Amino acid sequence: MIRTLVLALCLAAPAACVTSPGGSGDKLQEAVSFMVSTGQHGEGVDIAETTATLDREIAASPNDPYVLKVAAMTRISLADNTSDPATRKKLRTEALAQLEKAASVAGPNAKPRKVTLNGMDMDIGFDDVEELKQQLHAAMTADR
Repeated sequence: MIRTLVLALCLAAPAACVTSPGGSGDKLQEAVSFMVSTGQHGEGVDIAETTATLDREIAASPNDPYVLKVAAMTRISLADNTSDPATRKKLRTEALAQLEKAASVAGPNAKPRKVTLNGMDMDIGFDDVEELKQQLHAAMTADR
């Protein structure tokens, strides 16, 4: 699962180097870079500031399913690192909505897009969206 891989790389490489492939992938690459940065800081992240940045990323690319998915994954990470139940619920609810919109906009035949993380190409795709949504539902149920 890409979320696990990205988070593992964030933890294993504190100075993660995310480079841009140029062209139309820049917004996606920026979103991945921000996700990596957020993952590196874990519980020390200012959630209000981070969600405001995510909202700006989404506003800049409101119908880019890849950016929506990465933003959702960032919110999942934030939710996993907060102890406040109301904030956790809000983040997970927003992440779920973004995953659903991403899958809807992408459609069933969306091809993965490449990003570069620590000099390695990684694919951002939608094969794992249903699994991510199931995990979110389970986490939300467990929080009740």
